[in-house]
Amino acid sequence: MDCSVKKIDIYIYKKFLSTYFISTSIIISIAVVFDLSEKIDNFIDHKAPLDLIVKNYYFNFIIHYSTVFSGLITFISVVFFTSRLSENSEIIALYNSRISPWRLIRPYIICAFIIFIPTSFLSNSLTPQTNEKRLEFENNFIKKTDIKSERNFNKSINNNSMIYMSYYNVNQKKGIDFCWQKLNKKKLQKKINSKIIQWDNKVLKWKITDYKIDSFIYNKINDSFKIISKYDKGSLYINLKEDPNIIFKQKREIQSMTTKQISSYIKKERENGNYDLKLEIIEKTQRTTNLVSIIILTILGFSISIKKNKGGLGIKLTFGILLCFTYIFFMKFSSTLTLNGSVSPEIAIWIPNFLFSIISIYLFKKFSF
Repeated sequence: MDCSVKKIDIYIYKKFLSTYFISTSIIISIAVVFDLSEKIDNFIDHKAPLDLIVKNYYFNFIIHYSTVFSGLITFISVVFFTSRLSENSEIIALYNSRISPWRLIRPYIICAFIIFIPTSFLSNSLTPQTNEKRLEFENNFIKKTDIKSERNFNKSINNNSMIYMSYYNVNQKKGIDFCWQKLNKKKLQKKINSKIIQWDNKVLKWKITDYKIDSFIYNKINDSFKIISKYDKGSLYINLKEDPNIIFKQKREIQSMTTKQISSYIKKERENGNYDLKLEIIEKTQRTTNLVSIIILTILGFSISIKKNKGGLGIKLTFGILLCFTYIFFMKFSSTLTLNGSVSPEIAIWIPNFLFSIISIYLFKKFSF
């Protein structure tokens, strides 16, 4: 009995993993064809070199989307090959051999973890690095999607200082109506206002022009302030201790940061008093939820495919694809809920996995016993 069960395990390992890799190849190939048909005019118009299209864009495109959709591809693979087993009455034969559903699903879970481990490395380390080249290529040869300007921009530089600009040009690294407030023990110590602020690449400092500096000297005896002001139409270099790439970090750049870098960035920003980090937290959390979804969707795929029915493989695949789109909808909804509402990103992004975990357990008990 043990020998036959081990043979069944090996058979499922081979079927699961081979179907997964074939499904990945087919789905990503279709994605590449559709993407190429959509962007070929951009490649021609911007005279993108063929070697860069292949190496910098599509090679990294394949890595990115293979990682992002690993959970959904796993789900489709499980539904496909398990449905074929059940329709060929192979599952019934296994049940007749007194193999329980709990024992039967074990090799599925092992295979899911086999996919989980390398995907974890890709998601947290390699894919963000490849994204940097892909996004750079998109910006140079497809369309300019980087943020070109910021209006009414404000940010905490550290616990004791905050900056504001009514307008900032990202490409020129130039701001208008700049204000910098520096605190000391929660009391205003210095305030700098200027008409223009410009980053100087030569000295790696910010230069303000037509400025006013107000120094606030606190008198403890009568609890009052003495203000010393200085006006100047000229220029002055100031040290904000941050370069433009850090202060005006753009949304697209988050995708090219490793999970470790995102964690460090979030920690540093929170220490500086900046808690508006929803995009960074969403990106970090989604990388984890996408990995966990591999396990959840494996159980779900097994549960809806284990029973033989009149509709056959077509009904199960249709139902499976419908569940896939439902899952994607909930993922997008949770992200939108986080950005537009007051729900914590760490909670909202986990909602789809939580719901589908309940559905998976329910269907497993319903269809497997």
